[in-house]
Amino acid sequence: SSGINAEYGGLTELRLCKHGIMDFGASQLAEALCDNNSLLFLDLGCNKISEDGAKALAGLIRQNTPLKKLSLTSNRIGDNGIVAISEAVATNNCNLTTLMVNNNGITEKGLCALAAALRLNITLSNVYIWGNELRNTACDAFERLMDGNKPRILPHNTDIEPYKVDGVTYLSEAGHYIFSH
Repeated sequence: SSGINAEYGGLTELRLCKHGIMDFGASQLAEALCDNNSLLFLDLGCNKISEDGAKALAGLIRQNTPLKKLSLTSNRIGDNGIVAISEAVATNNCNLTTLMVNNNGITEKGLCALAAALRLNITLSNVYIWGNELRNTACDAFERLMDGNKPRILPHNTDIEPYKVDGVTYLSEAGHYIFSH
């Protein structure tokens, strides 16, 4: 782990999209970055990372490193992966401001865990979930986060927008994305 800091002392952004990292690579990277004191943005989109890799990255989040933005877009972390990340965000992290987990096969269970974590962690303010299974309970949970005089998630800080039809809440794609820090 000291190798990344020693060799790349000022590394603030690491984009590793479409590199076939998978779970083993994500685990190795998470371990190597635990002592990093400069990385702010980590993009691991489209790397076939599943729940095991997500759990390893949850360990990195738990270390409360300076990491501000994490993109896991278009992987397959699923419910168990996002639950692990949500637990880390809810209990141990005060630096992460942006989490991109769109298109990851996450269902209501995982999305509701993320919504619950967002209620506990006030630092994480940008969340991107479009392309997952947005069923009723998850839609309701995210609507509550975005509703009221002081919404927890502002409309320009997410890729979803709640709307109602016959009293039932749905989420549509809002098209707001962050690609760099």
